Order: sequence, then C-alpha cells, then structure tokens
Amino acid sequence: MSWHLFAGLCLTMMSSQSMAWLFDSSDKGPAKPYVAQSFQDGVISIAQQLEKNMEMVPPNSKLMIANFVSLQDLNETSSFGQLASANLMHELQIRNWNIMDPLFTRDLYIGPSGEFALSRDPKKLPSSLPSFEIIAGTYQATTDSIILNVRMINAHNSSVLSTAQVIFPKSQAISSLVAQPSVMPILSLTK
Repeated sequence: MSWHLFAGLCLTMMSSQSMAWLFDSSDKGPAKPYVAQSFQDGVISIAQQLEKNMEMVPPNSKLMIANFVSLQDLNETSSFGQLASANLMHELQIRNWNIMDPLFTRDLYIGPSGEFALSRDPKKLPSSLPSFEIIAGTYQATTDSIILNVRMINAHNSSVLSTAQVIFPKSQAISSLVAQPSVMPILSLTK
C-alpha cells in the first residue's frame, strides 16, 4: 500500500475534530491552563508544573508550603486552600523534595483526645528556622471554576523560582471547600 493511500485511509477514518491537531502548526501564544479532572488530579498537576518550570534551586534547599489564600484577601484561606497545600506537601515529598513542616512543634503532646505534634500556637513552635524556599498560592472563584495559581519563592530575595496554574471546574465538593473561610491565629515565622 502506498503512503498516500494509507494517509488518505487514516484521514477518512478520523473525525475532523480529532485531526485538527494535524493542521495546527502554530506554537505561538500562551500555554493553556490545566483543567483538573478531580481535586487530586489538579494537585498532581501543580507538583508536575512546579518541577517542570523550576529555575535553579540551591542544593540542600528546604521548602515550606503555606496555605493557599483567597486572591481577594491574602489573610484568608478556606478548606480548599488548606487541603490543596497539604496534598501538595505529599505530592512533592514523594518526588523527593526536601519539605519542612512549619507546624511541627518538635514535641509530642499527649492529651485526653489524642497525641499531637502539630500546632499553630506560637509558644509551641521553634523560635528559628533554617534557610528555606516557600510555596505560596492564591485562588479565585469564578462562575464555573476555581483558578489556583501557585509559585515557589526564594524567602530571602523574593525571586520566583517556579510557577503553576490549575483550573478546578466547580462541583459540589469543590464549592463546599471554598465556601467557608477557616479561622486560624496569625503567626509570623519570618521577618
């Protein structure tokens, strides 16, 4: 079978929509944001994008992940922001990133309702931290989605080392995570 006959047969079998990519030779224009198929799929995409887009990071660099905050109020988070940052901590850890947990108290508190090693109480947290990079992010609700932008920042000079962006289509679960802001005490671990 000749190449032309084979190509014609393949094109006949393909729909016009599925073969549009064959004729689109433009590599110009901004990359389209990733649209998550599920919450965890979106977090995995953030981890992959941060790795792919990373500039040079100093060796032995330690990384802290902040809760992702509302773009409208940088002092406000929600269950969405907390869960996305906690899940990202896992995704980066399994990729061998050197992650620090800023809430680790260096002690184990045993109380009537359980054993605890994490706290937001400034008196229980270490007074100084080693050199580190920070992953921070903002999210914004639209009529049909939540847009999450994440960046890795050098804590010493504020330079952005990597970025990622994911769009989470609104579902009942995603909307409920964003609906209620979380109330937490204000802490400052850096100057």
